[in-house]
Amino acid sequence: MIQIPENIRPALTAVVKHHFWILLAMVPIIVLPMVFLARGRLAAEIDSARSQIDGRLSAMKQVAGVQPHPNESWSGEIAKATTRIKKETLDEWEKFWKSQEPLRTWPASLGPDFLQRIAALKPGGKLPRPLLERYQNGVRAVVRALPKRMGADEMMVEGEVGQPSLPMPVPPGRQGVAEKPTALVQWNPADQVRLYASFQWDKPPSTTQVLLAQEELWVYGVLADAIARVNKPAGGAYNAAISFVDQFAVGYPAAEDNPGATSGGRILVPAAAAQANPMGEFGPPSGPGMDPGEAGGAVGRPPHPRFGSASGPQMVAAGGQPPLDTAAAPDDALRNWIYVDFTGKPLMAADLATSTDALLMHLVPFVIRAVVDERKLDAFLVDLATAPIPIDVRQVRINAGGGASTSGMPGGAAAPPVGRPHDITVELRGTVALATPPDRQLLGLEPESNAGDDAEGGDDPVEPGEQAVAEPAADDVSGEQR
Repeated sequence: MIQIPENIRPALTAVVKHHFWILLAMVPIIVLPMVFLARGRLAAEIDSARSQIDGRLSAMKQVAGVQPHPNESWSGEIAKATTRIKKETLDEWEKFWKSQEPLRTWPASLGPDFLQRIAALKPGGKLPRPLLERYQNGVRAVVRALPKRMGADEMMVEGEVGQPSLPMPVPPGRQGVAEKPTALVQWNPADQVRLYASFQWDKPPSTTQVLLAQEELWVYGVLADAIARVNKPAGGAYNAAISFVDQFAVGYPAAEDNPGATSGGRILVPAAAAQANPMGEFGPPSGPGMDPGEAGGAVGRPPHPRFGSASGPQMVAAGGQPPLDTAAAPDDALRNWIYVDFTGKPLMAADLATSTDALLMHLVPFVIRAVVDERKLDAFLVDLATAPIPIDVRQVRINAGGGASTSGMPGGAAAPPVGRPHDITVELRGTVALATPPDRQLLGLEPESNAGDDAEGGDDPVEPGEQAVAEPAADDVSGEQR
């Protein structure tokens, strides 16, 4: 312990007793010089930075004051190059639009007055009620033609009356003789009924619904033709490339909440999948447009007037009517989740006016779940990739669910054919690109700036789902799209 001398103790006692006042007097002496030094240094730094800024502004003013300005020619060339690129983009857009004219064919069975009126329909225009009623009644025949177009037997009639159709009479002399099936592919009857029910409207549809429904049928036709083409070389169902179609959907029923994968991925470890899903090695989605691993169905799926509530399109029961009033529903609800962007994300109606993907083309999602001969799967994928209408296959899932039906329809579904050792269950998901009318204003081109290059370049912009259409040939009386 330190010994304090006796002569210092009185002074130290006084310091300890009055230390507060002593320290209070010393604080200004110590702090104020430090404050003045800091302010001086900060002021010097501010002056230095101000001088640098003033010097650079002065240099920029000197460059801007040079006459003639050396960048005027550069900016002019950039403007010319930009305009040239816009015109090239417009030319490609117009070629894409014209290349799909054969697709945009309305059924001739609707009558020449309907075809004339629909061809002259302007953006925001309305069809008269008699024509809407005619489409309401005539579209069912077009839908029922899809199975034949695919190469399957049509089994949709029971969806209209709620009962199976009456059996056809057996010709004399054929009683007791088993008829050999002629269809190359079987299409799940429950899925057919689901599709047919979505086109059964208890009230006349709106003009927007007619336009969107026909666009949907065009996509169905494109995919049905692809299935028919890949099966064309087959001698019968025994060697058809695609022998059974379990799920066939486009637009809203095919849209996915989480395109591509969930957090755990689409492909599961076989051992884990066998415990979690006894139906198959790879867990299937719980319904159309639903990702695997999402209990309770599609999260965030908006309601749609033609397909029911947010719980999904499977709510449309066989033989029943859609649960929502399609005539009273707003047009915006009809546009929810019928298109996707280039990443596969579903677009809401409000997104269509701002999404560049939707303005340049309509990407309609699709899903095909079928039993395929694995030796001919490549041929099917090649056919889709080389189709006249751009088809982008984004996902190929093999043996997803072990062949169990995922149509989501009550009452079960027809079992796929058996006895073919090379059969696998394949689920394809992707998009079909439909051209939209070329729009000069969207590209920043005035109508007069390119009027002489293309007489058809001045078409008015058309809202999503309101495309111009081509009239069918006079001999097209079947009601099918080509």
